[in-house]
Amino acid sequence: MPLPPPTTGLLDGLSILRFAHAFQSGGGTERYLDDLDLSLLHRNSVTITRLHLSHLSTPPPPSTSLIGRGRLIQIPLPIIPHPSTSPSSTPPSKLRQLFRDHFLDHPLIWNLFTARFLAQRPLSPEPGQAINAGQTTAQLLQSSPQNLLVLHFFGGSDAEAVLTEALLAHLPVALLNHYSNDRFLHLAIRKHTLLAHGIAGVNSLQVPHYLQPRFVNLSDGIDPSFFQRSLAQPLTTPPSTPFIFLPARIIREKGQLDLVHALIDLHRSGIPASLALAGRIDHPSFATELSQTIAQAGLSPFVHFLGDLSPTLLRDWYAAATVVAFPTYHHEGLGRVILEAQAMETPVVAYATGGVPDAIVTGKTGLLIPTGNLPELTASLASLLSSPSLRLSLTSNARLSIETHFSLSALAERHERFYLQVISQFSKLHP
Repeated sequence: MPLPPPTTGLLDGLSILRFAHAFQSGGGTERYLDDLDLSLLHRNSVTITRLHLSHLSTPPPPSTSLIGRGRLIQIPLPIIPHPSTSPSSTPPSKLRQLFRDHFLDHPLIWNLFTARFLAQRPLSPEPGQAINAGQTTAQLLQSSPQNLLVLHFFGGSDAEAVLTEALLAHLPVALLNHYSNDRFLHLAIRKHTLLAHGIAGVNSLQVPHYLQPRFVNLSDGIDPSFFQRSLAQPLTTPPSTPFIFLPARIIREKGQLDLVHALIDLHRSGIPASLALAGRIDHPSFATELSQTIAQAGLSPFVHFLGDLSPTLLRDWYAAATVVAFPTYHHEGLGRVILEAQAMETPVVAYATGGVPDAIVTGKTGLLIPTGNLPELTASLASLLSSPSLRLSLTSNARLSIETHFSLSALAERHERFYLQVISQFSKLHP
């Protein structure tokens, strides 16, 4: 779906409501929203209200910050606790995929049965989802009328409760998928696309046929003026060897275990290397498994758990790293890690999962590896650790690519035009 030409100050006077499966700070989605809202508030006189998750059973009260020309209101919501064991991600069976893609999604079956079935199908609350999301939304809409709801998570019962209250309040709704676009094939998610007035994602890959006429690629963006090597400071206690860096939440799907196994093979091959892992621990049982694997291999002195890093410290670690690795199995929309690393002129090797290939020109700005190919990952890491010329060849064009395609101003402008397009289309449908 084409966007109208860019203009300035498009959102002046509007109120935007966001619902996200994100915390106040932390991973990629949190930083996406922080950077986006900061840019929008400096460019527009707008109020942005963000409903976000909280680990606390009794979250703190809402907070309001005056930023730029507008204000940001943050409302934390408690979540249904996760089980004590770390969940594993299992893809749908081939039979289930065939049934969905060739029966339920068949145009005739869809029009006669599937669409109506989805509209009536209730969604059950699950661990990690927000508690009282619908009630909080209803109270907010009664006290503070909004112009647009943007769902940054959908397909869950909490998102459905928020969406339902917005539709009852006659509010246009936009969906932004932060993950790979094959998620749009999930029936619960497709249900919500039926109800929304605008659909977007953060990459252009694997967009289902049914969504292509409506889909807008909003991509991602970072601040290249912040992520530049000249601003980085030396680490106070750097690893004693060349090191691989991965800043990501400590969960199985982010691939930390693959890096540990690669490190084991590198040491067996006589290549001295260390591994630095930054990010919050979302699944303690997986973190324990990770630590046990490291200890059993005798690699504890070579693996460093850094915890959550401030943006400034993150920049320092990017600059000091020999290579940034992103061996993710997660349904990545794009992966800010690879954008930031390229801006910092640090070579990147990544699994070609989800939308990751949208951000790397393989062989020119980074190396793409088939997802789960551990031997190829290990070989690529070995080549990068031992070859300064290969590292230089990948980083020489990487920063220019980020400055050209992934700046924050470009990201904000894409969002501004998308929001106004959704509001305008809704007004035409509901005069």
